[in-house]
Amino acid sequence: MKRIQRKPSDIFSTVIANAKDEVVLDAKRAAEFLHKGIRGDERAGALKTFLSTHLPTAFGLAKGEVIDYLDHRTGQLDLFIYDKVGCSPLSIHTENLLVPCESLYVVIEVKSILNQGELETCYEAAKKVRTLHPYKKQFISTRTGGEGADDGGSRCLYLVFAYTTNIAVPDWTTREFDRIQEASKKAKTSEDVVDLVLVLDRGLINPGKAVGKAVDGDSMGIFMEFYLHIINFLNREYSRRPIIDWQAYGAGAQRKWVRLKK
Repeated sequence: MKRIQRKPSDIFSTVIANAKDEVVLDAKRAAEFLHKGIRGDERAGALKTFLSTHLPTAFGLAKGEVIDYLDHRTGQLDLFIYDKVGCSPLSIHTENLLVPCESLYVVIEVKSILNQGELETCYEAAKKVRTLHPYKKQFISTRTGGEGADDGGSRCLYLVFAYTTNIAVPDWTTREFDRIQEASKKAKTSEDVVDLVLVLDRGLINPGKAVGKAVDGDSMGIFMEFYLHIINFLNREYSRRPIIDWQAYGAGAQRKWVRLKK
């Protein structure tokens, strides 16, 4: 069904605009720290503060690692959204969680300034996420059958959220996509392991579809689209996930039942 184009809700737009301003302000305050890692943590934390109060209650936000039943790991992820109701973390620490891949829905890598090195890091990390085995299958790429399609697997949305980029404004989308292609080649993986690259002061790029949009001076609109992309994905994907079989992670899964004589 074709969507009806209409003016966005004024109240909703105001809430998102205020949230975007708070995220940007918190990110600017992070510049007070000299250490790059601390600045990165603070900027990821600013985005986490917004999302933690604007996500469905079934979901949690954390940073840490994700693991599958074969003990494959992702390495540390800046921020991820997981099912906190149906699939508890395997391990909870002071700042990081270890969660099973069956609970993983969205990964968000937060970058202060997007550059070639950061894109290459993201593609290496996204490649590890894509090769995990939820429900003993691999995560799939974008569903091809439309909104209601069931392609027989689980999806994990991988997003890059950057506050700005080191590429100049003219022809930004084309030049940024060139770097994305180079990063995917270096990681020896497909461009679509990253679903969306957002640069808050420039626009959006969908690497898998090779499309982009530059929105000069409308960072609120970009931020709203980013948020709605996450919410719509969670609502669709949540209903598709089966119940996790914890025996896959336990030693008992390797043993067979033996029939006993009565």
